[in-house]
Amino acid sequence: MGAADCYTNTADLVCTVLIPCLSAFLKLEAQMKAKLTKKFVDGVAAEAGKRLTIWDTDLPAFGLMVTPLGPRGGGVKSYIVQYRCGGRGAPIRRVTIGHHGAEWQPGPAREEAAEILRQVRRGGDPFEERRQSREDQRLAQLDRLNEMSRDLDLVFATFRETFVEDYAKVRQTRSWEKTERALKDAGIELDATRIDKIERESIKWSLDRIAKRSMSAAIEAHKALGRMFRWAVSEGKIEKSPMVDMEPPGKDKVRKRVLHGDELRELWQAAEAMGYPFGPLILLLIATGQRLRQVSNAKWGEIRKKEKVWLIPEERVKADDSHQREHLVPLNARAMRIIDHLPDIAPPDGVKLTKSARPLFTTTGDRPVSGFSKAKTRADTLLLAARHKAAKEQGLDPDDVEAMDNWTNHDIRRTLSTALQALKVASNIIDLIQAHVVKGMTRVARHYQHWEFYEEKRDALDLWNQYLDGVIDGDPKHAELVERVNFRLLRWSDDEQEEDGLANNDEAD
Repeated sequence: MGAADCYTNTADLVCTVLIPCLSAFLKLEAQMKAKLTKKFVDGVAAEAGKRLTIWDTDLPAFGLMVTPLGPRGGGVKSYIVQYRCGGRGAPIRRVTIGHHGAEWQPGPAREEAAEILRQVRRGGDPFEERRQSREDQRLAQLDRLNEMSRDLDLVFATFRETFVEDYAKVRQTRSWEKTERALKDAGIELDATRIDKIERESIKWSLDRIAKRSMSAAIEAHKALGRMFRWAVSEGKIEKSPMVDMEPPGKDKVRKRVLHGDELRELWQAAEAMGYPFGPLILLLIATGQRLRQVSNAKWGEIRKKEKVWLIPEERVKADDSHQREHLVPLNARAMRIIDHLPDIAPPDGVKLTKSARPLFTTTGDRPVSGFSKAKTRADTLLLAARHKAAKEQGLDPDDVEAMDNWTNHDIRRTLSTALQALKVASNIIDLIQAHVVKGMTRVARHYQHWEFYEEKRDALDLWNQYLDGVIDGDPKHAELVERVNFRLLRWSDDEQEEDGLANNDEAD
């Protein structure tokens, strides 16, 4: 439809369209002319609801724009200059010079407007130049932010978390937590440095520091760092790993340490003195012989009190995918007493968690405990204090008392295995109790036989319970059994032990 179809003549067009539009515009903006002086500008104000533009009489293209006062502020006074590039058909440009006040006064603002107009006469376009300048500044700022983001992404503290999420949890589904702990341990020296700036010497310093505490932890850190840097190369984050051809700080050794009867009794009593959550956690480690993380992450829904069993879901059983299955642990009398006395800690307000999903060992009600090294240190302190007390009672010098020899939480697991051998429990039953892979057992058999060997596993753990009754409580009924087991444990305890760190709680098989 053309204009002639709606308006019969120019008068109709002006009266019907242009005048109403102009009237609407004039209602929103008022204009006037005046000489812009400081006194005038300080006193001028816009009418309510109307923006006021005042054009300078000395330099006509120079003006002042005043916004009206309103509930959200207003009254802002800005110096402007207006021009047209390219003749009458070109668009009108309006450039804001700045706000009246400490930033600009009429005189300097007028001089700035005159300079802008001179640029226009020379063929320039200050409006477009300023727009381009702002765009350049925006892009430069964006580049700086991107660079800062890249810097942050490549900082070791951030990158190791990315590696755990994107690689370890995907490729190391059963051992990613060990990798996470190892990288965090190495981060004491490396966390603040970009991975592309980490030097070989810094890595060696970190590994040497860890090795002084625990050689096995240093070896694990070497493995984790090597994986992380190789992944960084494959992802294009760095060109070359700083660990190429770097030898590990030591060799993995087969640890032999077991706790003999007196040490088990001391540790049991120290754990009772520790209180919840770590005291009962150590007690359940002793009673069941399971791995530290399996016990610490246990949930109420896994415990079947009526059947006196603990069914650990397959995702928390340490094995490669081909050997993964649920793990059934018969609960002997000591294990049941420990569990029966555990508190039921409710989750925080706003956290919906069923009783079956709550952890057995928690301080928050919704997350399992952590901080095992501190708990280990606390146990060592109580063990030494008990030895000092016993020495005083016997009239001996407490200063001559030594702390319990190098031991780890995993040694408890090895102690149970060694004791059950002494009690003539079949090796395949011991492996099934501790969720080890039994050689020669098919995948289908592994899926079903953790139930089929239930009686044999329960009998074995009941024998272990009798040994604990004898060695901890001094029950005379089990004296012969205690003597038989202690002979085996003492033989291993007297062997020369590797120098391993007190706080090393890694769960090697």
